Amino acid sequence: MSNPQNGEVLVYIPCHTDFLHALSQVKRLREDFLAYSSKPDTPFKKLLIILSVNSFVPKLSETKMALELCDEVIIYGDALLADVNISQGYLIALQRKPEIFWILSANDMLIEGSIVRALQEMELNEKIDLIITCPSQDSQLRTLTDINAVNGVISGVIYRTRRLLQFFNVAPFFPWTGWSQLTVVHAALRFHQSLNALFIDQSQIFLQKERSLFVNGFNYAHSFSGDLIQRFLFSKNDKERRSSLRNFVWTNFYRIHLYSTRDKHQDDRSILVDSKHYLSWNALISESLLRSYTPFSFLFYKVLQRIPFEKFLQYKFSRQVKTRIRW
Repeated sequence: MSNPQNGEVLVYIPCHTDFLHALSQVKRLREDFLAYSSKPDTPFKKLLIILSVNSFVPKLSETKMALELCDEVIIYGDALLADVNISQGYLIALQRKPEIFWILSANDMLIEGSIVRALQEMELNEKIDLIITCPSQDSQLRTLTDINAVNGVISGVIYRTRRLLQFFNVAPFFPWTGWSQLTVVHAALRFHQSLNALFIDQSQIFLQKERSLFVNGFNYAHSFSGDLIQRFLFSKNDKERRSSLRNFVWTNFYRIHLYSTRDKHQDDRSILVDSKHYLSWNALISESLLRSYTPFSFLFYKVLQRIPFEKFLQYKFSRQVKTRIRW
């Protein structure tokens, strides 16, 4: 595969009913990049913005505005679901071969100058493979060897594609897990053993929209189970698989009830693609893996499904949990 050194920056924004938020993101990017690229000798000269809309049809006036602001607007109507739309970005990046690639959520509202900050960091250190945003993380360059250090939010990773583009083809195989954006990093780590990552406090790049815990429990039930499944799939052997499953249960004990309430009946889990039980089969797969590989952890998991830790967040002992229970 050719080595992308073309100075192009591709920002792919998947969106839904948050279409107008996405346009605000585009305006912010255009304004900031114009100031950055007008300076002499900047290595990144061209910004490509592609907006991809799933399960929503914008008004004609909104579409016209988007076409004026973006390099390309893809509208799927009602035919595409969110996680597939996210993974599509990697296929577009494979076609375009930009030097820098960023999948940006419409709802992770950009701080002024955020893309400038990211590009300047890439410019200052050509060895950086990834910029990873984290909550309350001082900026520091680290050797990344463990996927658990990567923030799973959509906007949480900015790629220099030189060493990573060849792994973008992995993402379209995993949208059903809810974490196709992490599989690319998984695959790259398996091949390279380590990557050079600059960790930046996410509040210096974007502000995440605050959501209700119970809304998260409904919307991201498939992602919770999908996380366990991915850990299993990317483990090297049975010993590592058992360890990853046990670790998932013990480190996520306070989340299990929240993400189990939506699909608590077996009938709910047999529905393939339904907005009310979106990708609910993940719960069947994850529990089957636990039952087969770690029976004790499976029993513990079933007990924890009955304990509503999220209802105890007003108490002192669980306040720290509150920040961790959100994705």
